[in-house]
Amino acid sequence: MISVIIIILAVALIIGIALILNTKDKKMENQKDKKEKPRTGKAKKTIISIGIAILFVMFVAYAIESFYPSPKYEDFCQIDGKQYFNQTDCEANDGTWTNYPPEAIQKMPNTVPLTGYCDVYVKCQKEFQDENEKYNRGVFFIALTIGIIILAISFIPALEQISLGVMSGAILLIVYGTIRYWGNLSNIWKTIMIGLALAVLIWISYKKLNR
Repeated sequence: MISVIIIILAVALIIGIALILNTKDKKMENQKDKKEKPRTGKAKKTIISIGIAILFVMFVAYAIESFYPSPKYEDFCQIDGKQYFNQTDCEANDGTWTNYPPEAIQKMPNTVPLTGYCDVYVKCQKEFQDENEKYNRGVFFIALTIGIIILAISFIPALEQISLGVMSGAILLIVYGTIRYWGNLSNIWKTIMIGLALAVLIWISYKKLNR
């Protein structure tokens, strides 16, 4: 559902840009001299394509965060500064107690000797990391789905004016999603992802850029 909403927004944005640029091009054809266009047209298209690619990735990234917010550390771990100096209190507050080695037990004057220390964040950090891993996996699949669909859309003849920018944005979006989940992928999946990305880029270069 999230992917569908973002795809609709992204496609609407692309169509809007395409319509604006097509209208502008028609006006420029009637106003500018034909000799001036070869010198400036290519540079302008390159700058516009770079802008579209960067802004497209930013747009989708913020859209994902808006409709599919990332987990917050403070929702899992309450940072209140409390410390616990015995195993009973530590474990009662979901902490993990670790005993010092006998030879390293510290004694403080006029107090009960400290026999260990309490880590009150070890359990909640694990829960946060697990949830964050699930979230990054979700972002990866959303970005991959949207990227592939937008990449296919970039080949539509009506979008010729902005096809390079849209195509670059789709590729960058796939890279963005992959980076988010890269650390959790096995070496086999990393190899497969790099191989697929390379194959797609070679195919695009052959089919699109060398026309």
